[in-house]
Amino acid sequence: MMNLGVASGVTPLGLASPRGLRVRVVTGAVAAIVLASFANAVTVTGALVADDAGATPKLYHAGLVLAGGLLALRGRIVRPRTELLVYFAVTVAATLLAYLVLEPRVAGVKLLVALAVALVGTELGRVAGRASVLRACRIASVAFLVLVTVKNVQHVPAFIAYLANPFGHPEVPTLAGGGLNLEATWLALSSTFLIGTVLFVPFAVAAAATSALYASRAGLVVVGLAACTAMVHAWSGWRLSRAQSRSASPEQPRVHASRSRRMLRRAVLVLTAGGAMIALGVAIITVRQFGDPAYVAQRFSAIGEEPGSMGRLTLWRGGMRVFAEFPLGVGLGNAVPMLRRTLGVDVPEDNLHNIYLQHAVETGVPGLLALLIFGTMAARRLVASRFRDHLLVFVCGYLVAGVIQFTGVDAIFWLIYGLQTGVSRGDANV
Repeated sequence: MMNLGVASGVTPLGLASPRGLRVRVVTGAVAAIVLASFANAVTVTGALVADDAGATPKLYHAGLVLAGGLLALRGRIVRPRTELLVYFAVTVAATLLAYLVLEPRVAGVKLLVALAVALVGTELGRVAGRASVLRACRIASVAFLVLVTVKNVQHVPAFIAYLANPFGHPEVPTLAGGGLNLEATWLALSSTFLIGTVLFVPFAVAAAATSALYASRAGLVVVGLAACTAMVHAWSGWRLSRAQSRSASPEQPRVHASRSRRMLRRAVLVLTAGGAMIALGVAIITVRQFGDPAYVAQRFSAIGEEPGSMGRLTLWRGGMRVFAEFPLGVGLGNAVPMLRRTLGVDVPEDNLHNIYLQHAVETGVPGLLALLIFGTMAARRLVASRFRDHLLVFVCGYLVAGVIQFTGVDAIFWLIYGLQTGVSRGDANV
């Protein structure tokens, strides 16, 4: 018989609890902001800009302003980490001092934008919590991969024309500002959010395939780094499970669930491997009809000789010369213009493709030291987490890949760092 006098603890079908609805809304909002930050070439009108260095309002700008305004109404501010405050205090001061002597640049505003993004991300992370933030980052990563793939399918003729005469990268618009090489790198780096899930291998394979299609060496290198991190993550999890099994025997239902997950992962791995082999075979046959399928491999073997790597070497040599002349920095945005003046040659780039040299040139020795302190603190936290904090894996992956890529003021980096700070503050208060 039913006891009608006792309230049921089950939520009626079709209705969500207020807490469950709030979690879904917050997770969706964070996912939308992370996705917009990955696709940072998308403007508020939905159009694409050719160069992210422009001052056109982007979609992620609007999302962050809206989120920041709503969070400000709460009246509570999470204290930023000390290394963040030191980093921005040093880099902003060095940039302003350099602007007193050299030409001020609009790029200097990016430092303030990066600080604002980190602060908003910190508040978002504190409000959302670790589980919601990680779920949101995974949703945004998969959505970004889908959008990139759909965009690429719409430009198949451009890829065919490129394969017929490969040079550099295909002439295809990008969702991520900075070109196809940077888009491939962001896609590869976002795979770190999926480490430890059944989606990691399919996602990493898709990211590697996209990098190969773009002839992006940086993207392929980052996918390799993500795969190595996934192995460390799995090894750490294995050691943790062994330690737990020694301290207490697991319950039977939990063993069955673990076996089910292992079977699911194996099935996904087998299906992914089979699909990847079939797709690779079809791709090679198709590519041979239009061009040379070994072009990406040739780009690796020709490092130091072909235009891409020669351009980086020129940037790095020129950057060292500018740094030797201005050890206290030339200000954000002045690195490449001063390099052109020093070398007397035109350089079709807006950054040095090395965040450490970029900081040394633009913010001098103080800025470089501030970045190194920041990176050291992030690496210490990653090691302390046994490589199991996905947000820290992304942050440290960015700092490693920054040797050949990025600018140091990329919004998505500071957003993820802010989210990690916020969820850490929330964990400490639990």
